[in-house]
Amino acid sequence: MPQVYVSQVLLDRWVAGGQAYLEGELLRLPPHPGGASVRLHPAVLFERTEGASADPLGLVGTVRATGDLAAMGAVHFDTSVVLADVAYQVKPGYLAVFVGTGGIAALFDPSEWTRLCATLAAMVEHGAG
Repeated sequence: MPQVYVSQVLLDRWVAGGQAYLEGELLRLPPHPGGASVRLHPAVLFERTEGASADPLGLVGTVRATGDLAAMGAVHFDTSVVLADVAYQVKPGYLAVFVGTGGIAALFDPSEWTRLCATLAAMVEHGAG
């Protein structure tokens, strides 16, 4: 299933600005009937290493579900992750999985995907990002 990373900050802006509606772990874009829905799974974006010039594990720039961090042997707290001997600065957020009727993960046909991408781009362009 295609997934998109959405930062916590961006999600908060969308909801506060009325551009999205949060219902449990389901996010509706835009917040009215007929809009697209995504199921949110907590995740982090690895932004940089702390105190190290190199990224020996190759995680900078990647997104990992928070549930996977423990399986990797990582310790996660707020905006930090420590894995092996490397500390990382991370950005909290979510992996968004697009869902259809009934909240079941779904693949969109190309026209729906294009419409959803245009909706997200407009939300960011008009001050929501």
